[in-house]
Amino acid sequence: MTAPAPITVLVVDDDPFVRRGVTDIFAATGDITVVGDVDDGDRVPDAVHRLAPLVVLMDLKMRRVGGLDATRQLMGLPRPPKVIAMTAMDVDDLVVQAVAAGAHSFLSKDESPHTFHQSVRAVAAGNTLFSQDSLRRIVAARPASTAVSVTPNLGSLSGRERDVLQVLATGASNADIARRLFLSETTVKTHISAVFTKLGARNRVEAALAAFRAGLVT
Repeated sequence: MTAPAPITVLVVDDDPFVRRGVTDIFAATGDITVVGDVDDGDRVPDAVHRLAPLVVLMDLKMRRVGGLDATRQLMGLPRPPKVIAMTAMDVDDLVVQAVAAGAHSFLSKDESPHTFHQSVRAVAAGNTLFSQDSLRRIVAARPASTAVSVTPNLGSLSGRERDVLQVLATGASNADIARRLFLSETTVKTHISAVFTKLGARNRVEAALAAFRAGLVT
């Protein structure tokens, strides 16, 4: 039986020690491979074109071109990679903007290696790893944020779609949602797609933030 291809990662950070440290974090894994690193956002498009990473770990604050602009550029590609925003702060205003720009998830740079592994695997699988506490802090910091375009009006959702969104907002994967609601993963995916469409959400973080702002999750 052929082993699955490794998850390929590009590390983007203007601090060489961070780039080396993040690369070392994945060295011991058998399923994640760092295929390259660059020191600023203006180098990202070329690196993505050459290396075709599945996941980009993107620093948000860099000298020439910040992670927000680099993420927006990537989201304009026909088949953009998954982007995980990295920040040195627990809750940075840029995190909310990064989600609006199309980032699929976010990580604090002081997270444990295990959390880095889990986050990359989750995003590569189409899920997102985040905690309820982190989303609560974002909502508390920007309760009336206009950076994320989702309008937290859940009236258009069916009862089951609300149930799925409520569990999704805890950071649960599709498999976890399926187990907790006694649904198949295919059905969960269908409900999540409908939630995204009805809320105008581009990813799971935006949908979860909408659930928090609407009071579906507290």
